[in-house]
Order: sequence, then C-alpha cells, then structure tokens
Amino acid sequence: MKIACCAAGLAALMTLAAGAQSPAPTDQDREAIRQAAYDYAEGYYEGAAERMARAVHPALVKRGVVTRPGFGSLLVPMNAVTLVEATRNGGGKTTPPDTRGLFFALLDLRADVASARIFTVGFNDYLHLVKQDGAWRIAHVLWQPPSPTGAANADADTAAVTKAVTDLVAALSGSDAARIEPLVHPEAALRSLRPSPASGQTFITEGNRDSIMAAAAAKAVPPMIGAESRVLDVYDTIASAVTTTGATVYYWHLAKQKDQWRVVNLLRR
Repeated sequence: MKIACCAAGLAALMTLAAGAQSPAPTDQDREAIRQAAYDYAEGYYEGAAERMARAVHPALVKRGVVTRPGFGSLLVPMNAVTLVEATRNGGGKTTPPDTRGLFFALLDLRADVASARIFTVGFNDYLHLVKQDGAWRIAHVLWQPPSPTGAANADADTAAVTKAVTDLVAALSGSDAARIEPLVHPEAALRSLRPSPASGQTFITEGNRDSIMAAAAAKAVPPMIGAESRVLDVYDTIASAVTTTGATVYYWHLAKQKDQWRVVNLLRR
C-alpha cells in the first residue's frame, strides 16, 4: 500500500478522475469491515496491540472531540503508532468484558471504501475504512465520549449537518473560498483513495484546508455536478455523512464546536 502527498492537496484530489469501476462489495467485505471495527474496539479493551495494529491503517488520522475544564471543546489528535502503544500499555483492560457495550453499524459501503461506527461504554467512534491489498483498515476516526444527551437534539443536528454538507458542496462547486473556510476545520484531513495507472494499486493523496482554499481562490475546483448528500449518523457533537456525484463518493466526518458543524475528515473515492 502507498501514501502520496501532493502540493496541490485537495485541488488535485477534486480534479482527478474517479478511475475504472471496481467490483461490487461482497459479504466477505462486510464481515472484514466488521472484524476491523471489533479488532479496533475489542483490541483496545483487551490490551491486544496486535489486533489494534491489524485494524488501523499506518497513516491513521484519529481525532477526539473532548471537553476540558477551562478550555471548552478540543480536537485531540492521535496517530497509529500512539494508539497501538497505548493499547500495548493496557488500553481499556480495566473495563470488565460484560460492561463494554460494543455496538457496530456499517453505514455505507462501496468497492474499497466504507463508513461505519463502533460505539462502546467508553468511546463512540465514526470510522472511514479503505481496502488495500485485500485488507480493510481504518483510515479515519472521529470520536467523542458517550454523552447523556447524545441523541437529545438528533433532528435539529441532522438538519444542521445536512445544511453544512450541502453548503460545502455548493461552495466547492462555486470555488467560493469565503464560503468554504467556515465549513472546514483548520486541522481537517482531506484525503482521496486513488488507483495508480502504473501498478493498479491504490494510494492515498493528502490535502488540507489551506490547499482547498488555494484551489478555490484560483478557481481550480471543478463543479460537483449532480451531487446528492445524506447524513449517515449523528451523535451529540460528531456526525458522519456521504455525498455522491456519479461514480465518485465523498465520506465526511463533521464535528460540532461552538455551535458550528465543520468537516474534520474527508475520504474521497
């Protein structure tokens, strides 16, 4: 598997063609995605570093929306190495197995990308997964601790997330940098899974808010013609959504901070 960084960032991500159609996902894909999510969650609770390492992509981008007294809502980062070592050092082993409350849901699945969630007693996580070299791994995580009011404003939050995604798609289509800026978190990971014409393998391109702002300012972001967006799931201050334009899929993770929903992760295929 390969990771590629490009100076143009999301500008290139948005302009590259989707590539050839891939085979439809199978029941084996669905089971492998479920297994990756359980290796991630159960691996942490069991302190099983080998399960965690198997579940996460080496280029994992994981952020948590957490509240710290005196600081408000923060976006806390973690990478694959830190997560595996935290698991190796004990993870959540103090939580008894019969109280972990694992709940998995596959939210959306395409040939080699997927959106899912894994909720437990200690953390609620939205996942973006990629299939490379025949293996499904977690590339993005957005999580928050369980909240007693997690579903209290579900309808209002779903409407607000729908508006945020719809507005961002319109802003991207119009190369409107001023409209894009408040809808994308300054630390957003904007990435694409791309096939290599030379090798046939897939690789991940990297982008960020600066790159898409620069592309918009240069009017270099093509219109997302026929875009259809829907919210996959919302929990308190985190959300998962999807946009499709023809054969291209955009998976979004959004976080709510200071009453503003913003994109934190994008996985495009």
